[in-house]
Amino acid sequence: MKYPTRLTLLCLIGSLVGCGDSDVAPVDKQMDKPPMTRTATSPFWDEVETNTKLPMDINELTFVDTQGNKVALTDFHGKKNVVLVITRGFYGQLCPFCRTQSSRLVANYEEFAKRNAEILLVYPGGAEHLQEFIDAAKVSEKKEVDQIPFPILLDSDLQAVNFLQIAAELAFPSTYILDKQGNVHFAYVGEEINDRPSVKAMLAELDKLQQ
Repeated sequence: MKYPTRLTLLCLIGSLVGCGDSDVAPVDKQMDKPPMTRTATSPFWDEVETNTKLPMDINELTFVDTQGNKVALTDFHGKKNVVLVITRGFYGQLCPFCRTQSSRLVANYEEFAKRNAEILLVYPGGAEHLQEFIDAAKVSEKKEVDQIPFPILLDSDLQAVNFLQIAAELAFPSTYILDKQGNVHFAYVGEEINDRPSVKAMLAELDKLQQ
């Protein structure tokens, strides 16, 4: 598959700043990869399907927010759908695709809120570079924002990463969508650093919950 020149350049940039493919092993997928599309304006997939076994006990996972408070997936049961996005963490530099994904989630947060969904953005690994990650997420393609409207959570001991079997130095980029009852309806684990569902794809999955 040939990608647009822009994506090729971004991948080259990623490898130069320490977030290249060399530190990511192929994912042992449970399902065949479906036909997917990227657009000229998005490095991520606009059309995706679940590509890994749905984790039945995912609701046992807990995280810590930036204030040190415990956050559990069960906190949202009966209240909101959950979009759990696990980034790759810190590899000497912040991953350019993690920055792009985070800033686009910030810029489009209102669309998720309209679908009664909360985004939980997970940063695997130690907290020493967390502020750099937060600052990068605040810069969108359109403007800088004062604060991120959704929780950024730490998986400092890689409990979630190990449970979900997405370890790759720190983690493969992964997205899980749960309904208000905590049922997982979508689970996607990226094979490469830009192998992620786009905002459009996430919103489409949330729309299915309304049908």
